[in-house]
Amino acid sequence: MAIVNRDLDVTQQRYVFNIPAPVNGVSVFTSGPVGQSQILTIGIMPCASQLLQCAVAGYGLSGSPILQTQVQRFVVGSGVTTIAISTSFLTLQTYSTSGMQTFLLPASGASGYGLLKGDVLQIVNNAANTSGQIAVDAVVQILQDVKSDYGV
Repeated sequence: MAIVNRDLDVTQQRYVFNIPAPVNGVSVFTSGPVGQSQILTIGIMPCASQLLQCAVAGYGLSGSPILQTQVQRFVVGSGVTTIAISTSFLTLQTYSTSGMQTFLLPASGASGYGLLKGDVLQIVNNAANTSGQIAVDAVVQILQDVKSDYGV
């Protein structure tokens, strides 16, 4: 019998997107200014999934970036829409001060964090005049019984 997603333990149904996010398009190993409303793309969802948690660590920050998770969704005939996922903004502190920080997400079953195939998961920065590096982890749970990536 073939292994399908529903046959796996819940921990095996999860996928972690891990990115050391570049700052203003430069290498992650160099620091640079973080502009207001800068968008950091975490990843494109290959199949229907649910965002369980999103964690972030900041290094060498010269200010306090204010972050929020969001998803961009393209709907044929309607265009692109942006949906805020986290229920509040996260004021990022350096890892040496606060350790890893996590976003406050809606309670399980609430609308706003169910992700569809092709959704782009992002973090947006709403504060200007800061610099540093940001590393992001996002844990998603695959919702399909028979998992496929972009239909294959």
